[in-house]
Amino acid sequence: MAYKSEDMRLMGGVPGQQLFLYRCEDAAADVKVAGYFDAAVDEYHLDTGDVVIACSGAAHAGAVELLVVAVDGGVASVVGAA
Repeated sequence: MAYKSEDMRLMGGVPGQQLFLYRCEDAAADVKVAGYFDAAVDEYHLDTGDVVIACSGAAHAGAVELLVVAVDGGVASVVGAA
């Protein structure tokens, strides 16, 4: 599967200090792959230091993780789980 913009919600903040909720049926490991959130860099101004609460897996209930994002050259990577 892949990132879908309609599954992302901005909860608040400013670039570099934004908080997002992302709900999907993808496996938690897939959500953490470098490049998964690349489209969100343009769509949501996802930036280094932003935090994503990812509710992933079947029925959006397989895993809940707090992810910290790094963006370099338009490529978004999860640099750690908070």
